Amino acid sequence: MNLAAMALALPVFAATFSLSPANISVKQGQSFNAVISLNPQGVKNYTAKVELKYPADLLEVKSFAFGDKWMPLSQTGYDLVDNAGGTMIKTAGYPGGAISAATFGTVSFKAKKNGNGIISVGNNSQIFDATNANILNGFSQVSVAISAPTPTITKQTTPIPTVSVSPSLTPEVSAEPQAQANQGGLFATIGGAMTLGTGNKWLGGFVVLAVVVAGYYLVKKISRKFKNKRS
Repeated sequence: MNLAAMALALPVFAATFSLSPANISVKQGQSFNAVISLNPQGVKNYTAKVELKYPADLLEVKSFAFGDKWMPLSQTGYDLVDNAGGTMIKTAGYPGGAISAATFGTVSFKAKKNGNGIISVGNNSQIFDATNANILNGFSQVSVAISAPTPTITKQTTPIPTVSVSPSLTPEVSAEPQAQANQGGLFATIGGAMTLGTGNKWLGGFVVLAVVVAGYYLVKKISRKFKNKRS
């Protein structure tokens, strides 16, 4: 076999996987995303398998979402999330082949505790061309720095005691009812005297008439005596 034939027989390693952003800083308990991108570099890529490795004591995968047009393969060995071992595997096909850079998927991680770690593309990752040859040629990694959460300081304030004063109000005593009561008592006394204590209105009228007549004769008698003295 000549050199030209050997060159044609060898696979062309061209495609790459990349992770972004390259550096991530988060606090313990927070979540963040890492984007997996595929760059075919001019060679049509029909199937891609990515293996992510991450520190299981620091990170856990919460979710994964494929990019547009990718058709997931969920068979055993092609679809895995192992948070205990720190491995994620996702595989998908691209109808018609991807010839330009495309987003393979987005991974959501949660930071479990403070520390530093690396998320990397594993050696079992593959990208296949039309001949089913693996043309993966390179990949990148992400550096993650996890810091302890900022403690929340709750400022305690001493409440000011509220003194409730109930005003003591002396009720005003009206003199009008007392005056009315006194008037009523006076009229009742006069009425009782006029009726001789019987409460009979006719008898009271007779007594009044008798008093008026007696007064008339008394005045007349006094007037006569006064005239006789002058004579």
